[in-house]
Amino acid sequence: MSEHGQRSRAQAHGLGQGILLAALAIPGIQAVQADNPPERGTVSYRHLDYQDMQPGWDRIGVKANAMSVVLPVAGEWSVGGSYTRDIVSGASPYFHSEQLLAGQIEERRVGRDISVSRYFHRGTLTAGWVDSQESDYTSRGYSLTGSWSTESNNTTLSTGVSTVHDRIDVSTIGATQESKDTDTAMVGISQVLSPLDIVQFNLSRAEGKGFFSDPYKFRDNRPGHRQQDVAMVRWNHHFPSLDGTSRLSYRYYEDTFGVVAHMVDIEYVQQLPHGWTLTPEVRLYAQEDADFYVAPRFPGVPNFRPRSQIQSQDQRLSTFGATTFGLKAEKQIGPDWVVDVEYQNYEQRSDWYPWGDGSKGIKPFRANFLQFGVSWSFD
Repeated sequence: MSEHGQRSRAQAHGLGQGILLAALAIPGIQAVQADNPPERGTVSYRHLDYQDMQPGWDRIGVKANAMSVVLPVAGEWSVGGSYTRDIVSGASPYFHSEQLLAGQIEERRVGRDISVSRYFHRGTLTAGWVDSQESDYTSRGYSLTGSWSTESNNTTLSTGVSTVHDRIDVSTIGATQESKDTDTAMVGISQVLSPLDIVQFNLSRAEGKGFFSDPYKFRDNRPGHRQQDVAMVRWNHHFPSLDGTSRLSYRYYEDTFGVVAHMVDIEYVQQLPHGWTLTPEVRLYAQEDADFYVAPRFPGVPNFRPRSQIQSQDQRLSTFGATTFGLKAEKQIGPDWVVDVEYQNYEQRSDWYPWGDGSKGIKPFRANFLQFGVSWSFD
């Protein structure tokens, strides 16, 4: 599996959210559409620069560009799609955070997705297809999501299913090809509590079988099955006197690897004169390590089990706490154009785990994200 394939997927787990994947719309189950079809077509472009680092060295950098389009069709349908092309370069350690590197890499990836939505009087139905390809990793998936609202539109029920098949070239460890299949199901409910408050609750479960190990990590041997459960609650509250909206969410995650994680996300969207919008964000994340994570015996010194045993020294499976601070500025230019720029800083430290000691011997980890986007709407 390419370092990018491994990095982009594992980052979503290790950072506690998929900032990179979400920003470029790399899908699993897509968000349920609104009950009303879009009145105008929209074309959007987004650029992302990502760089992660540890004391004394930069690790992985990503430059990504994505184009997306949404088109209304015949008043009751819409079609959407996106095309993403990115380049990853740098190096990462064989284990933990030491500078014993798995070699310099430069990898290119292309991702595509298409969705078709049908709008009904009180609901929607969306079918989606996604595809991602790089030199040693291909991924293809299908999804079906739907929603139904009450006559008053105060309550909306949503559900979705998806299946993703990954093919992985692991020639670096003596095999020619491995695969992984993941099926996901989600249910949710949104409720309008008042003219100023909306809450949402979602539950999802993913069942995966196949190759979960990282062939670019030394003696990384993970189980061939992984079940992931996620519960999330969101609350949006509008402040009329300020013309601003707070967005609060809590996410609980656990899997059969033994990882248990909590995430709190706090956003505040402030409308400003002349078409400006500012959105500061704070995200707090804490994770308990996998059952088979092997910590260093001494700081920075590997502590291997026998080769055949289930084990991983990947710091993304360790016990740690993390913070993300971000700020997004958006500008409406006339009736048709919107531009935005967003910066996020992520930092991860073992001693930030709030319910005890974090994993020892792991250096602090940081990452910076800078995104720029522009969107054009048309009739």
